[in-house]
Amino acid sequence: MPNVIKIPEELAHELDLLAEAEHKRRTPYVVDLLWQDVRRSKQLRALKLSSGAWNPDHHPELAQGGAAYVEEIRSEPDERFDAIRRSQTF
Repeated sequence: MPNVIKIPEELAHELDLLAEAEHKRRTPYVVDLLWQDVRRSKQLRALKLSSGAWNPDHHPELAQGGAAYVEEIRSEPDERFDAIRRSQTF
């Protein structure tokens, strides 16, 4: 059985205009909007629940930020690949 959500006429009109601009009917347009909001709400809830889970004392390498750490790793010579290349015979 379909569910019915009552909305004000003015909002229905605005939704119709927005849906039309995307070549959609109102229901699929609103369903997409609702799914976007549900995903965003779940993501925000997960972020709030995980707040404080990352302890900077356990990861001093990230004191200057994650981007700086990644750049540092990328700039180091990759000895693993050098060893593999030396061991390969062509």
